[in-house]
Amino acid sequence: MREISLSLGADGSCGISFDGWPWPLPPGTSPIVDVGRWLTFVNFDIDAKRQPGMPRGVIFPVPYVDLGVVNALASSLEVVVCAEGQRWRQRFREGLSQGEPHSDVSGSAASAAGTGLHIRFTPDATVFEPPRRFPLKWLRARLASFSAFHAGITWHLRDEVSGLDERYLRERGLPDFCAELSEPSRPIHVPWSFEGQAGTTWVRLALQWGEALGHGVVSWANLRECTLDGTHHDGLVLGLRKALRARMKARGPEQEALSFTDAALLRHLTAVLELVVPHTVWHGPTQEQLANPEAKADVAQLVSTWVEQSLASHPDLESRVLELSGVPRG
Repeated sequence: MREISLSLGADGSCGISFDGWPWPLPPGTSPIVDVGRWLTFVNFDIDAKRQPGMPRGVIFPVPYVDLGVVNALASSLEVVVCAEGQRWRQRFREGLSQGEPHSDVSGSAASAAGTGLHIRFTPDATVFEPPRRFPLKWLRARLASFSAFHAGITWHLRDEVSGLDERYLRERGLPDFCAELSEPSRPIHVPWSFEGQAGTTWVRLALQWGEALGHGVVSWANLRECTLDGTHHDGLVLGLRKALRARMKARGPEQEALSFTDAALLRHLTAVLELVVPHTVWHGPTQEQLANPEAKADVAQLVSTWVEQSLASHPDLESRVLELSGVPRG
């Protein structure tokens, strides 16, 4: 899959198109039938484990809950599937099927020749108060972050009302996003990027130090942005402190006692952090501050190892990074 397109209609409808198949298809399964199961909760098991390669849901780890909820809250929803040179279509209303899937010959030969999925739905006017439209500012930020999570995939956003037509593509993913955020800080090196797992926490990180003030830490947990920091943020700071202390110790025991304040550690830093955990725990009702207790130790363990090794491998940068992080000159 190379492109995912999101289009907003003047009537409040929303369409999303994939130019490939977005999840593993069981052998011998009809694509249109498979989508229908997701939309109507057929064989739904809330305790089911996510299969390898299957996308993660936002509401539950099993992703078809999200599609089923969208279908239930839509006054109308239409699915178009292209696969193996054929094109199928099926309609739903308020979560229920409006008939069996049927072959569709109205599409162009080009669209039917490839593999893809298109879903268009209209929010139910009896459920949502007007205006029943997705906020563009939120969608733009959302797709921009998705382009960082999925390197090399283009996210295309179009809006009929405003005329907006934008594409978001980051060939290297998180490092590209980090470089964009840190540009005003006059970076002293290209972004360092890392990926790995500690315990049940999967972490992806890109970071960069600059001569001027950095952008700080931008982070997500299970696709939700953590605008108020959280336990993973504490783990990042702890990991940085451990790494810098280890490098100071390697320089000589007399420097080991030097301390690093949180403010000094983050003053010149730009970091982009993505977490995947089995279940998110949030502090407060707004779900902006991650509270998973294991995240602090897991993130600290990974970050301290990654950053210590990177500093040791870049002696030309190490002194400057230490100085920017609060080590006195000389």
